[in-house]
Amino acid sequence: MDGGLYRTLPLVLLCVMASLFLCACGYSREEKQRMREIQALGRKNAVMYVEEKYGFTPDVRDVQLCTERGDQDPLSWANGYVMVSMNDGNKEFRVHINGERDTRAGQDDYQYDLIMEEAREYFGDLLGYEIHDIYMEYKEEGWGMDSSSLCHQDHLLSQFYQAGSFTELLRQYPVNLRIDDCLNQDFTDLKENNAGAAVFFQEYMRAYGMKAVLISYKSQEDYEKGYSHTYGRGGILDFDIEEDGMYICSYAAFDGEEAKLCRFELQECEGMIFCCIDRADGEDLQISAGEDPWLDLGETKKEPVSKVYSADKKEPGEIVVYIPTERYGRNASVFIQHFYDGKWWQYEDYTHLTRDNQYMVVTSMGFPDSSFDFAVFEKE
Repeated sequence: MDGGLYRTLPLVLLCVMASLFLCACGYSREEKQRMREIQALGRKNAVMYVEEKYGFTPDVRDVQLCTERGDQDPLSWANGYVMVSMNDGNKEFRVHINGERDTRAGQDDYQYDLIMEEAREYFGDLLGYEIHDIYMEYKEEGWGMDSSSLCHQDHLLSQFYQAGSFTELLRQYPVNLRIDDCLNQDFTDLKENNAGAAVFFQEYMRAYGMKAVLISYKSQEDYEKGYSHTYGRGGILDFDIEEDGMYICSYAAFDGEEAKLCRFELQECEGMIFCCIDRADGEDLQISAGEDPWLDLGETKKEPVSKVYSADKKEPGEIVVYIPTERYGRNASVFIQHFYDGKWWQYEDYTHLTRDNQYMVVTSMGFPDSSFDFAVFEKE
């Protein structure tokens, strides 16, 4: 074989591989053209959809391709739909519509403000108290495409919402709902004190797929300090809500078959604040400071800068500890120590700060009976 061929063959292979790599890492010319065509037709369809449904011509601000991506896909691919951002004067809204064919079948959130205004009035009358904040999701199921697509967001409706038909909306679409107040209410007595509301939420939970959570914060100030106001989104009602137990008096979650009515209990020990769901008369937690030693298991190299604190309770469930940053700083480490499966275990626990940075928050289930020790260490 010619020596020049030996020298040029690696270069040829390199060029071929580079071309394949570039094709794999970028869209082809044909795909880019397809995307542009989807955007253009989607824009046109969205304008005509609004004109037909609402009787005015909107201003188009932006047209975003709706894309999907499988586990094995090197690139996301356009699924044929677009999300068009529009204006009606000062009012902003979105239209979700197909861009691969002429169509007037779309979805939009133009009436979201009207729906939420009626929702606040409706639930305010039902509950009989002042609502501080309300969040609601609703979604049409099986609307022309896979509803799991990322662009297929909540609050989009294809049908025209008739003002005053809020009850029909609740019965037609599964709703995820969160209602906050700042009245320091005890919802463990909801069935006795507000039987009408309790019956309503249980009925709509079972008959229409509603998921709802009522949260009563201790005050407006506590609401502002609360760790999260995302409860209810995606139908997840009380995930990690114990970490807000310092600020919340109680909550009622309606999901599945039975209501979950919970009140939080706080106990203080030398500036440490312990929190759990209140399940028994009297103090649920047994707390001590400095009575148990920190064991040398090779997990911690230094002595703790705090006492060893111990927490125990009979009922299983999370125990949340608020550790004052004024005393230990914001970057300290917290280690958990517990006895399980015939031996002692230690590990550094995940911590985060409260919104006002006044406390580090630590959560532990305890093993095997909600019992654990913890101590604070300087960050290495």
